[in-house]
Amino acid sequence: MSALRSTVEKGPLYTILTTTAPVASCRIGLDSSGIALEYTFGNGSSLNVKRDARIEYNNQEVRLASPLAEDAVAVLTRVEQSAFGPGGCDIDWGKAETQPAGNTSGSTETIYRGDTCNCQARVRKDPAGRVVGLVFRSAC
Repeated sequence: MSALRSTVEKGPLYTILTTTAPVASCRIGLDSSGIALEYTFGNGSSLNVKRDARIEYNNQEVRLASPLAEDAVAVLTRVEQSAFGPGGCDIDWGKAETQPAGNTSGSTETIYRGDTCNCQARVRKDPAGRVVGLVFRSAC
């Protein structure tokens, strides 16, 4: 559990979030489906991480309370390289699909997929086109 926490706190998503606001709370959960880390930041942003070692599933999800200071794809590229090394997981950043985002009215998700470990990166935007969330997940 401490290894996951250390990896997350050295990672690109956590680093970006702590440049805009301090951590307000951190919760760690452990159950039969794996480990969950939930960080909330002083500005209302959050980072949720789930890992299930049995199925090699990893999920990192950011909800942004304030605008992202840099390009979302550049951030997710760093997350990909952090998780899989310099070669990443073969995400084709030039090919994406956009679809409605879950149950949020008017929001969209742009999805980028990779060939290794079913990895995918998602950029969530509100109806005005502002980035409100980032997701990176894989299952090997």
